[in-house]
Amino acid sequence: MKAVIIGGGKIGFYLAKALSERGYSVTMIEQDREQSRYCANNLDAEIICGNGTTVEALEAAGADKADCVIAVMGKDESNLVSCQIAKSKFGAAKTIARVNNPKNAEALSTLGVDIVISATDNIIQLLEHEVDLSAMKKVLQLDGEDASIVEITLPEKYALEGKALSQLELPNTCNIACISRGDRTIIPRGGTMLLSGDVLLVVMKNSAEKELRKVLKIKD
Repeated sequence: MKAVIIGGGKIGFYLAKALSERGYSVTMIEQDREQSRYCANNLDAEIICGNGTTVEALEAAGADKADCVIAVMGKDESNLVSCQIAKSKFGAAKTIARVNNPKNAEALSTLGVDIVISATDNIIQLLEHEVDLSAMKKVLQLDGEDASIVEITLPEKYALEGKALSQLELPNTCNIACISRGDRTIIPRGGTMLLSGDVLLVVMKNSAEKELRKVLKIKD
């Protein structure tokens, strides 16, 4: 696998290092001469000192043979231009761009970048998934971003204490896969009752979250 990385700052440097360690053939384009020298001395990668928004630099880096072109420069517009040239001039199989301003993410996608990564959005998603601000916490995203595995902790003095699952009208797009109760793991059936403190592991379509909260009486 060949990867072309445009931008040799901290993100580009460690990305190149990680990909090289995983067996990728990595070529980096970095405009600053001193940073280019540093990367050349510390990475197992080919370093091109040049402007990653130009046809010449991308050609020298072998963008026409790249499985992915990844632009991680400090300016969103530069990352966009690099990806557009890589796609239109060299037919790059996959283009990936970092956006510094998450408001620009949709624009880059609309303008042809295959994958847009926002560090700000990633941190927000991490917080949403890992910081339990409510009884419901996302554990894993599935099926692109259309479905999730969700962990739900039933509160003390739970409103539906003793209710059997068969008595609840759960959304069709939800499935309670297991229930942790103390040191026990329960594979639920229709007659399984819900008790305060139970931890439910649910596989669900993201669109069903509001309805599931309502049925289980889980507060936002």
